[in-house]
Amino acid sequence: MTENTAVVDSAERARFVDAVRKGLSEVLNKDVSGADEGVRLFDELGLDSSSALELLITIEEILDVQFDAEDLEMTHFETVGSLADFVASEAGA
Repeated sequence: MTENTAVVDSAERARFVDAVRKGLSEVLNKDVSGADEGVRLFDELGLDSSSALELLITIEEILDVQFDAEDLEMTHFETVGSLADFVASEAGA
């Protein structure tokens, strides 16, 4: 039973990472579909404050979820993985 839970968690996690990558590709107008979870959004991908807001809106549309702006912290935008973690927690995963 634990193995099935791990598989679901892994698949669910991949869904959020993919949504972040897809959102980044749309907002930055470049293919980042293969970006590692450790890739830094601002330093390596060139995200800025206005594109960060656009990214959140895009991810909301991709996943059909709403984020609470009061829960946002800059640490959520450090890497692809940290943003995927935030998205997963906000989506109730």
